[in-house]
Amino acid sequence: MIPGGEEQLNKLISAVADGHADCLDGIYEIAGGRMFAVAASVAGKDYAEDILHDSFIKIARFAGKYKMGTNAYAWLTKIVRNTALDFIRSNKVHKEVSAEEFYSLSSSDYSPEKRENAIMLETAIAKLDPDEKQVIYYRYYLDMSVRDIAKQLKCGKSTAQRLAERAERKLKNFLDGGTNER
Repeated sequence: MIPGGEEQLNKLISAVADGHADCLDGIYEIAGGRMFAVAASVAGKDYAEDILHDSFIKIARFAGKYKMGTNAYAWLTKIVRNTALDFIRSNKVHKEVSAEEFYSLSSSDYSPEKRENAIMLETAIAKLDPDEKQVIYYRYYLDMSVRDIAKQLKCGKSTAQRLAERAERKLKNFLDGGTNER
């Protein structure tokens, strides 16, 4: 993170809201890397540039609705995340998720307890079947409804619901230290 980046972003977003579109370059310089990472994590690297482009159009359009003094990084990444989700839904993108790239939960910035919990969750997710990982990814990382998950998986809504419930039960069982994986 750039020192003073939050304050700079607030000023730049305010300037964009006042019609200074050239300030979008400054936003990109400060937060572009983080924004690209969000787009790539949601929809994949192949689509991240397009999503970032669409996100900057939305930033320019909605900069006037930004509340000065709030978390600019969070506002920007929320726009990118929502744009990526819209992109996935409208283009029927089906991103395959491997256990290695699924969630980057354990950060060195976390407290030891939070880091330990994140590592336990990563370990539990790695034990799920590929379809179960996919449904957990869609449900909790992309915040998709069961109906949207069913469309992505090309199955019925009840099938997607059962798959989600089975994956959730397995995760709960793994995290509770159980050995019964049914």
